[in-house]
Amino acid sequence: MLAAAAALGYRFVSEDVLGPKAKVEDYLAALASGDHSAAHSLLPAVEALVPQEEAVYREAGHRITGFSILGQEIRDGRAVVQAAVVQNGETKPVEFRLRDTGIRAWIFTVWQLEPTAARTVQVDVPAGTETILINGAELALPPDTSHAEVLLLPGSYLIQGPPQRYLSYGPGQTVTVEPGMAGGPEGVRLRPAVTGELAPEVQLQAEAYLSDCLAGHEAAPAACPNAAYTAFGPERYRNLEWSLEKAPQYRIVGTPETGLAVYATGGKARAVYQEDVSGAGRWENRIDLVSISFGSELELAGDTPGLDFRP
Repeated sequence: MLAAAAALGYRFVSEDVLGPKAKVEDYLAALASGDHSAAHSLLPAVEALVPQEEAVYREAGHRITGFSILGQEIRDGRAVVQAAVVQNGETKPVEFRLRDTGIRAWIFTVWQLEPTAARTVQVDVPAGTETILINGAELALPPDTSHAEVLLLPGSYLIQGPPQRYLSYGPGQTVTVEPGMAGGPEGVRLRPAVTGELAPEVQLQAEAYLSDCLAGHEAAPAACPNAAYTAFGPERYRNLEWSLEKAPQYRIVGTPETGLAVYATGGKARAVYQEDVSGAGRWENRIDLVSISFGSELELAGDTPGLDFRP
């Protein structure tokens, strides 16, 4: 009689108190209460990125709000727990799968939820992107990555590109994770485009560059697009003054992913100077009207465009 009671007690503890359905109950209770740390602690370790910011889950929609455990089946080191889960106002049957870890707590089996209790979503970003936003909270990405796997608990999440002054990733994409869903949520692809603030800032820097070039008194200032029609040495010219006759037109070409460049074309500058036409001190007035064009690759890192204008 004592042996039978002991066997029943062992079975009750191993299957109900410490068994698979108890593990699932703890997981669902953590989700329903909003304790994302406790929920993550019950999941197996994965290589995916795991958001830790409280705001990610606090702002999540379609969270699990209730549940009931319906039953469990255990066979050959595997277990399936049936539950009814309330998510987004709907009650759905869900099966949770667990495995025997091979670890024993005293004499009792330690069960581990399978990764399908949560889901990973792939987020594709331009190489070099440092962060993304999930429900408004920043998530750091590995360096030089072009995609990342992100582990998400059941709920809905708005995934957006990083906030930048001159780049926009659009409104973002919402993904929803359900514990019983087939596969994972559709991947997110974040593709940047330049904002309307970029062109005026680029033009401002281009105008400053051109202004510096025209402020000099050289016939052909170094690294500048303005060059007078002079064929002799500098001793044959004097009193040279530059002025802008016609401002160039500026255009930005390319994309943030393939590379951006700036081109300035169609400008005109006037050079007024005196030339010693004979080399014997006979100075004559000269006026040259020269074309102005220049360009630069455009780097967008931070809030200041990187430009290095050259003719």
